[in-house]
Amino acid sequence: MNAGDLRDRVEVVRKTRKTDGMGGWSESESTLLTVWAQVLTPRSKTGVVAQQDAEIRTHEVAIRYSALPAINDIVKHLGDRLEVKGVRYDAKRQWTFLDCVPEVE
Repeated sequence: MNAGDLRDRVEVVRKTRKTDGMGGWSESESTLLTVWAQVLTPRSKTGVVAQQDAEIRTHEVAIRYSALPAINDIVKHLGDRLEVKGVRYDAKRQWTFLDCVPEVE
C-alpha cells in the first residue's frame, strides 16, 4: 500500500459514558483522529460459523499506523458511522487496519 491510496477523509471517535447521579448516564463522543484513509467494502455476508453467529466485517479502513483506535470506536466516513470490530497492524507497524460494520443504535 502507498500513501497515495489514502483518498478518504475519516474521523475516529470514541464514546464515553458519565453517570448522571440518578442511576442513568449520558453519552458523549470525543474525536481521537481525523486522518486520510483507504476505505474498502470487501464482499462478505453474515452467517453462522461453527454453529455460532459470526461477526463478519463489511468495511476495512486502512490508515497510517496509530495505536489510538480500539474496538467499539466509531469511524465516520461520508455520513456513515462504522463500528470498529477489530484492529490489526502490518508486520512493520506502518499501517493500521480497522475491520468495521455499520453502527446499530
